[in-house]
Amino acid sequence: MKKAILTTLLALSAVCFPLGAQPGFDALRADYPLLMQKFGAELGEQRADYIFAIDVSGTMDKYRDTVVPALGAFFRSLQDGDYVSIIKFGGEASNEVGSAGKIGGGTVSNLIESAGRIYNKPTTSYEKEKYYNWTDLDNMLHYLADDMQQIGRNRLKFVFIITDFVHDPSPSRRGREDWDGAARRFATEQSGNDVYVFALQLPGGGRDLEKVRNVFPREFKFSHVPVPNGQALSQWFTQRKNAILLDKFISVVSGHIRPAELTFSPEMDFSGRLGLALDWTPNPVYDCLRLDDITLSGARGLRMDAELPVTVMDDAATVPVGALSKEDASVLKPSLRHLDGELTLRASFAVPYEDELRHLGFEAPSLTATAPVTRTVFFYPLPFWLFCTIIGLILLYIILVIRAFARNASAASRINGRFEVTEDGAPVTERKKANGVNSVDIGRAAAFLPVPDCRWSISISVRRYNPFLLFFKSPEYVIEQTRGNGFRANGVKWGSHQKPKIAPYSKILVGTHVIRWIQ
Repeated sequence: MKKAILTTLLALSAVCFPLGAQPGFDALRADYPLLMQKFGAELGEQRADYIFAIDVSGTMDKYRDTVVPALGAFFRSLQDGDYVSIIKFGGEASNEVGSAGKIGGGTVSNLIESAGRIYNKPTTSYEKEKYYNWTDLDNMLHYLADDMQQIGRNRLKFVFIITDFVHDPSPSRRGREDWDGAARRFATEQSGNDVYVFALQLPGGGRDLEKVRNVFPREFKFSHVPVPNGQALSQWFTQRKNAILLDKFISVVSGHIRPAELTFSPEMDFSGRLGLALDWTPNPVYDCLRLDDITLSGARGLRMDAELPVTVMDDAATVPVGALSKEDASVLKPSLRHLDGELTLRASFAVPYEDELRHLGFEAPSLTATAPVTRTVFFYPLPFWLFCTIIGLILLYIILVIRAFARNASAASRINGRFEVTEDGAPVTERKKANGVNSVDIGRAAAFLPVPDCRWSISISVRRYNPFLLFFKSPEYVIEQTRGNGFRANGVKWGSHQKPKIAPYSKILVGTHVIRWIQ
């Protein structure tokens, strides 16, 4: 429907304008803004071949008054550089002098004159036998193939066959037709070209239309156009000249489309995460690949959790696409699984003008590729690196706890050394040795080191931390006054029942007494 509307608009807008005039381009820009933005400049440079195979046998000259004016108007609408060839055929086919050439200068006038002359009745028996008495469609098709393969012609070709499609060859040719040979020629010689064939069937015929249709490859755009009378033929040419711009635009776009190919190499890590090294063929039309789905088969219950769709611009990219599903993995039972299966990747092309291409008759190709994948993977809910990190932290914790227990139990973490108390520099107690004890008490009625005639008591003990929680903390020496009015340690005065931390072999002042911790 979209194409039909655009064709009508072009027909209405271009009757009074040359083919490349602005109204036709404006209509294309309105309907195909994104594609025209990308390929519009190239459209202005697109040239085409226009080949007319006109039946001049029998009474075909009665169409002279409609065909020649219609062709004249059509020729005038073509762009400079377009190529026109007029083939007349009956029993044989040929180009007469002035019936072929590039548009430009006086070419159009010569072509119109040539089109008028081909309907002239032959004046000799030889000419009658050659063109007037017979209609050899097979001969015409082979001559058409010769014409279309000439060097230096355009990739875009429009072929117009004007006949009643009744094959009536001469007796010498009957039974010697080579329809298959013509078909092979068109298929091989025109491979890669955009060819439009219009079978303009004049009244009272059509018997051998299918023979002609079957000669042309399916890649050709073949259109059968029944023509009930001369006026209809003239009207059709008027409409067709205005629809040519759309056909040219379609040819420009199709000329940039290349065969879609996709291969990939899977790259799976030990944790089961999957990346694909892609190799695909971008082209100016389809330059953005979308990975839609990936499945895993033949892997004994393993399946993929895909993280798709993903859009890819680089034609040699490595793309992360998901990971093995770990739904059945047990937290308590880490294991290794051997994966030996096949990956199937489904992709398409994601371009912003996909709808515009569809309206032009192009469907974005879908791509499917497969590749084997073989890997031993770590089957666990967590990634392997995280699992190893957790196990490492657990082992480190155990080691630190064991070290904390050993440190707390070691002799170096107990109180060692000798203690004495002095007053005014003179000893008032004996010097008593402590060897690997957890605490000592000094002062009035002390069990370890009693001090005569004093009113205070000091306790020095080892403070140990919970090895499961504070495994990083080493044992500390703390001092506490259980009787008295304060003391000084570490240069700071402390009150009764405070428990400051002190370094080994520190000096402690209590009133006029000094407690000496000697190594």
